[in-house]
Amino acid sequence: MIIKPCDWTVDYYLNNEENCNKSLEELDKLQEIPSLNYESLDNFRDGQLVRFQGMLQDMYNPEYYFKKYEVIDTKTGERSSKCGMYIDSARCKPHERVSIDSSNNESSERQTWIVISTPGLNDWAKGNQPLTKRIRTCGREPSTSDCNKRGLNQTDEQMDCSEPVKKKDKKITDNNTNDASVLQLNESTPMIVSKDYLLNFPIPNENGKACIVKVYKEYPQKLNQIIDIVGFLSLDPNLGETVDSDEMLSDLERQTHHPPASIVPRLHAIKIVNEISEYSDNSGIISMAEGIRGDLRMILSQLLFGDEIAADYLICHLISSVYLRKDYLCLGNFSLNITNIPKEYENFTKDFYEILKQIIAKSHFLNITLETLNEMNFVPKKDYDCNRLTTGILQLSDNTHLIIDETNLTTGQLTVCGRQNYGAMTDLTKFQKLAYDFKFYNMNYETDIPVLILSDVKSFIPCETQIMLKPDPDSINMYPRILEAATQYLKDEGRLNNIRQYVNTLKKVKFEISDETTNIIQDDFVKLRQNDEKFSADNLHLLMVLSRLMSLSYGFKTLTPEMWKRSLEMEMERKNRLLKRNRN
Repeated sequence: MIIKPCDWTVDYYLNNEENCNKSLEELDKLQEIPSLNYESLDNFRDGQLVRFQGMLQDMYNPEYYFKKYEVIDTKTGERSSKCGMYIDSARCKPHERVSIDSSNNESSERQTWIVISTPGLNDWAKGNQPLTKRIRTCGREPSTSDCNKRGLNQTDEQMDCSEPVKKKDKKITDNNTNDASVLQLNESTPMIVSKDYLLNFPIPNENGKACIVKVYKEYPQKLNQIIDIVGFLSLDPNLGETVDSDEMLSDLERQTHHPPASIVPRLHAIKIVNEISEYSDNSGIISMAEGIRGDLRMILSQLLFGDEIAADYLICHLISSVYLRKDYLCLGNFSLNITNIPKEYENFTKDFYEILKQIIAKSHFLNITLETLNEMNFVPKKDYDCNRLTTGILQLSDNTHLIIDETNLTTGQLTVCGRQNYGAMTDLTKFQKLAYDFKFYNMNYETDIPVLILSDVKSFIPCETQIMLKPDPDSINMYPRILEAATQYLKDEGRLNNIRQYVNTLKKVKFEISDETTNIIQDDFVKLRQNDEKFSADNLHLLMVLSRLMSLSYGFKTLTPEMWKRSLEMEMERKNRLLKRNRN
C-alpha cells in the first residue's frame, strides 16, 4: 500500500527511510506536502509532515538528545528501545519510564536553526494557493494519545512517566500599550518578551512565520540563505515547560529559545534543499530576451520620464548579481543612483516602486530620513542576554532588491547609531558585505543585494554609478496617465510572466569574453587613460560589468566588440550629463 507523504508519521518514515527519501526527490511528491508558509497553524496537526520555505536567520548552539532510549514498563519490568529522532520529547505510556543510565541509550547531537518567512518576498512570487482543503483531507485527524511526553535531555527523576504531566501557568496576553502579544511562563519568571521580538523579522511581515528547525544531518548552509525544508511539525503545547528548571539559562534566554509552539512551532527536518526555483525551464527565455527587453525598456523609459538611457541602466541593475569576489573586488555588483527626479510629481518613488514590485520577486522599500538613520537597527547584533542574533533591516537574502528613497532626507547631526547605519549601507553598496555586530568584534558576511537609490541630488551613500535623469517635459505633465498605462500594460499575464522570468534567468547565465574583445578592451583602456588620468582600474571594472550586463540583457552570452562600444557610449553620455550639471 502506497502512503502519500502528507500521511507519513515519524514511525513510518523511520521504518521506510530509504524509500521515503527517494520519493522526496520527485518534485511532484514534494508539492503534495502541505506548506506551512501561508496557512494558520490551526489548520495543521502535531506530527504532520509539512514544507516550509524561508531564510536561515540564526543558528543556535547544537543540542544533545537521545537518538535511542530504553523504556522500562513499571508493571512488568520489561525493557524496550525507542527512537528519539524527529520528536521533541521522549514518548512513554503512564506505566513506563525512561531508563537514563541504560547502556543501550545512544545520545547524539542535532543542530538548531531559526528560519523565518523570506523577508521582502512579493505577493506574486509566493505562488502558493491556500492548502486548507488538502490539509484537512490528507491524513488523519489528531487523536487523543495515551502517551505522556518528557524532554529528551531530562534526568531520570524528571522523566518518570508514571504520572500525567501537570501544566504550569503559561499564558499569552495582550499588551494594551503597544498591541503586541507577550509571553509569560510562570510567576517565577516575570520577564516579558513581545511576540515581535520572538519572531525577529528584519522587516515587518504581518503574516510571516518563524520556525525552530531541528537538523539531524550535515547541510552546508549559511546565514541568510533561502532554504526549503520538509519535516515533521511539532505543536506540543508543553514545549518549553521542561526547560524551566534549567538554572544555567537566564529567564530572558529561556523565554527566547523556548517560546510557545503556537507562536514559533518546531520543525524536525528530514530534507533541506536550497531554494527551489519557481521557473524550472528557462531555455526559451534567452532566445526571447531581445523582444522581452524591448517591452521592459519601453515601460521603464516612460516611467523614468522618457529617459531611454536611464532605462538601459536600470535594466542592467535589475539583472545584476555578484559573479566574482577577490579581496575587496566584487564584480557583478551594479548599485545604481537615479537623481534629478522631477519635484512636480511628489509620489514618484512609491508609485515607481509599486511597478518594480510586480517584476522582481524580493524587494524592500527603505525610506531614509534623519530619524530612521539615527534610530533604526540596520545591522544584526548579537544579544548576549538572550543568546541570539537580533536581526536588522539589512539582514536580507541574496537577490533581494533594496530600493532606498532619499528624497525626504534632510541635513542634521548623526548619532553613533546613525554613523554605524551609514557605514553599513556604504559597505553594502560598494563591497556587497555587511559587518554584523557581535559587541566585542564585527564579523563580515557577504551579500548580493542590488541597491537602487532614488534621490534629488547625488546620494550621500557612495555609489559609483549615478545616472541623472533627463526628463521630457511632456512626460512630467502626463505622468499620472503614463503610470496608469504602464499598470494596464503589465496586466497581460503572458507579457508580465516573461519579464519576471527574464529578470530571474539573466542573473544566473554564464558569460564569457572573447579574445578579440579582450584585445579591444585593452587598447581602449590605454586610450581612456591617455585622455583622462583619473580613469583607473576600478573604472575599467565598472565598465566591464556594464558591458557584460548590456550583453546579457539582449540574450548574448559572450561580449562582442559592438556591445563593448555601445557600453562605452552609454558611459560617456552618463558622465557628460553630470559634467553639464556641475558646470551649471
